[in-house]
Amino acid sequence: MKTLWSIAKKDLLQVMKDKGSLVLLLLVPLVLITAVGLAFGNLYGNSSTQTTIRVAVSNQETASNAYLGKTIANALKINTSQLQITVNEYHTSAQVIDQVKASSDAADVGVVIPTGASEALLSTTPQHIDATKQVQFYTLPNNNDARITLVRNIVNEVVQAQLTGNAAVSQVYAVCNQPGNHCTPGTIHPTSIAATVVQANQGSDQAVQTLSAGEAIKVSAFDQLVPGYAVFFALFGLNAVAATILQEKEDGTFRRLLVAPIQKYALLGGKLLAQFLLTLAQLVVLFAIGYFVFKMHIGSWPSVILLLISTSFAMTGLGTLLVSLVRTRRQINPIVSLVTLVTSAIGGAWWPLFIEPRWMQQIAKLGITAWAMEGLNETMIFGKGFMDILPDILGLLAYGAICFIIALRFFRFQEKAASA
Repeated sequence: MKTLWSIAKKDLLQVMKDKGSLVLLLLVPLVLITAVGLAFGNLYGNSSTQTTIRVAVSNQETASNAYLGKTIANALKINTSQLQITVNEYHTSAQVIDQVKASSDAADVGVVIPTGASEALLSTTPQHIDATKQVQFYTLPNNNDARITLVRNIVNEVVQAQLTGNAAVSQVYAVCNQPGNHCTPGTIHPTSIAATVVQANQGSDQAVQTLSAGEAIKVSAFDQLVPGYAVFFALFGLNAVAATILQEKEDGTFRRLLVAPIQKYALLGGKLLAQFLLTLAQLVVLFAIGYFVFKMHIGSWPSVILLLISTSFAMTGLGTLLVSLVRTRRQINPIVSLVTLVTSAIGGAWWPLFIEPRWMQQIAKLGITAWAMEGLNETMIFGKGFMDILPDILGLLAYGAICFIIALRFFRFQEKAASA
């Protein structure tokens, strides 16, 4: 055991003296995490962030009983801690269309209420309203922004309330015309009845109380980026120890050490222990910086630590497998790069694993990244408990064990001499 630790200590000191390795292990990941996190931070939901929507409206109704346009414009004027809708009014449809075309600087959505829209809605069914009297809703082509759906729902709710008001007016007339009933002519005002129903419908949400069950987790870009890039660069770190072992095999150092009173697997074990400790230290340092500097949400430190230990074990096993199959240092760099890039791309290092198609998530389990990121996302983003991430921990341990078993079958301490 003392020999194993001495070999591991020697390899760790060599890495610590190599400034280039330290830059790759810590500085480069931190720079990349900071840059990407600041650039794409708005893509991640945060309950404390106010959503803003700009709407261009053209209300072309001028009659005193033309209440549809006014109601839509008033319904859109929302300003809360979570949502702010800014309504800018214009005279013509062309002006609204121009504002939507220049949405990056002007409007996200355009709404036009043509002349006679209120009267048409009162006098006929929605299916028979003339196209020139229908409310017009403008967006950019192929725009699936959720904010557009929100505005569309508000407009639809106002129109639906108007239709409900119309139904109420029809019911009043039906009651007045029944035998024995009498309504004084001129006392029924369809517009007033419809407007009253609309106001009641708009205030219906005040009768429902929304409460929270549990504590909301504030997710930021760094909750995904720190774990993702930490695992990504830890995989690249396999180059260091793998190249060291291959170099010693090429230089004949292994062959000379085997003459000394050192057991073969103590020699190999020391180097693998160094790889394990180096990978674990890199992950822990990056996570600690993410927690204290980037305010990353951890959830359960014991769960995260177990995931990091399991990930380091799996990576050490993978590194051993690659060394046992690769013969020269020239081959190891492109192979490690290919494995790292492919498994990171489909394994959730660069974007959340759960947004990928189900079949791709299953294929991603062929690599370490998917197992690690699934567990880290569940405990850090979704607040899952230890039993929920236990399958990922066991998966990583099994992954490393399988790699070790295969590696021991093919690993050679010295290459066979070529026959003459």
